[in-house]
Amino acid sequence: LARGPPPPPAELAKELEFPDAPSTDYNARPPPAGADAITRATTDPEALATCEAHVAELQSLAKRGEISIADAVNLAVLEEMLRDPTTVCHAEDLQAGSSYNIPKLTQQTFGKLRGADEIIDEGHFLGKAIGEGMNGYRPIVEMMNTNFAIYAMAEISSAGNTFATTGGQFQMPLTIVGAGGTAPNQALGAEHSQPFHAYIMGIPGLKIGAAASPDAAYGMTKSMIRDNGPCFLFLPVKMMKETKGHAAVGECMPINKCKL
Repeated sequence: LARGPPPPPAELAKELEFPDAPSTDYNARPPPAGADAITRATTDPEALATCEAHVAELQSLAKRGEISIADAVNLAVLEEMLRDPTTVCHAEDLQAGSSYNIPKLTQQTFGKLRGADEIIDEGHFLGKAIGEGMNGYRPIVEMMNTNFAIYAMAEISSAGNTFATTGGQFQMPLTIVGAGGTAPNQALGAEHSQPFHAYIMGIPGLKIGAAASPDAAYGMTKSMIRDNGPCFLFLPVKMMKETKGHAAVGECMPINKCKL
């Protein structure tokens, strides 16, 4: 039996590495049909108005060069959730904005199904996100600290391998974002400061990025949310609120290049 089937073509592994090519231009990716009407039909008008006012305020800060890394990610998350009603968000302390305001106003605007305040069990809610990704949703998972994702290593590995192991039958649009770091002045103690990058670098099918400016954090977050495969964005933990600058409002950034 083992000798019977022909071997798979050599190029198949490369074809099944990512649903979207690394060079994808995410600015050209349209929202789902009827997205705006669905969002407005399923969202409380007052809550939506509050969210849109908050988004406008953050966009103004971005244009003036006064937005922080944390607020830039929050802006990207809210813009994408307003743009695409299949986008959902999971985080611990979500309704309070978590530690860095990344999921701020998600639950207050979109409700508990699209903005899920999670228990302290990273494997649990990342596993939920995997199920959503396989069933037509576009989940965003904030790790309050990226090192906590060690409790979800099996789920991260599964997310990275899903497209290949199902022969391309299941895409896995999943964005994991969180702060962490081990550089000087970026550590937060033993359990918060492991270099988690090294843990996940060997997982196939996973796109990994790091941002150290509001512009990069904003643009990469938007691109990763629109990508049809799993992405992981690392942010500098002690620069989240203090580092401020411009962000190109409305622009997705390439995630296959670095900026020096």
